[in-house]
Amino acid sequence: MKSRLLAATVLAASLLVVPVASHAQKADSVATRGALAGRGAIGAQIGSSYFFSGGDYAKGANPRLTFIGHFRYQTKNPRWGWQVSPMFTWNGYVSNQDAPFVDPNFPARGLQKEDYIAYLAGVASQVQYFGGGGRSRWHVGAGPSFHHVKVENQRRTVQDPVSNARHQSTHLGLNAEFGYERFTKALPNTALEFTVAWHTVFAKDDDKWVSGWNDSPMLAEVRFGANYYYDFDRKPKKGAKGAAGARK
Repeated sequence: MKSRLLAATVLAASLLVVPVASHAQKADSVATRGALAGRGAIGAQIGSSYFFSGGDYAKGANPRLTFIGHFRYQTKNPRWGWQVSPMFTWNGYVSNQDAPFVDPNFPARGLQKEDYIAYLAGVASQVQYFGGGGRSRWHVGAGPSFHHVKVENQRRTVQDPVSNARHQSTHLGLNAEFGYERFTKALPNTALEFTVAWHTVFAKDDDKWVSGWNDSPMLAEVRFGANYYYDFDRKPKKGAKGAAGARK
């Protein structure tokens, strides 16, 4: 688990370093501040997630960290945009909650669930509507997602005792979020954002997960991070073409 946590931390950190480097190369100007039409944004957030529904996924769940990076695009209509977000999260479980079956990998451990971990990794996409004005704005977004779900016991993938299938698979899902961001005075292209989000994954499979962990998990997230807005639709400066021709 430590290696996965380290990898996720490096991903989140790298997504934050990119906009900082871009800002160092090009100073903010009055004409290019904030979430203007045709601009893109790259950002990252860290927070906590909780499986609140989904049968065995939710019973005895303990919140853990969640990591997400995203690319956001502002359309020509200032009220609309879209976003693509790679994400990774997991939940642990309390010691007084029984697992649905004895894991064949560790039959001597019985039904103890405290060593179980449910992982969720994938990519979420959204269409977003924005409101607010000035240095503050909010958004609501929703769309489809693509997730890999995995259940481990003592760092080994759980195996169904009836079907013998290991509990890791990829599924479609849905996601939605509400976010509030505020642009800083010193760096008007940089915004701090607080987000609450919801995910569900259509992971139910009666053929593979005969004995348990057979449901569509739902989780809630609370996250905080930063976004950096930059010119995505770059247009040549006036006179650049003429200057190029003069050099020929």
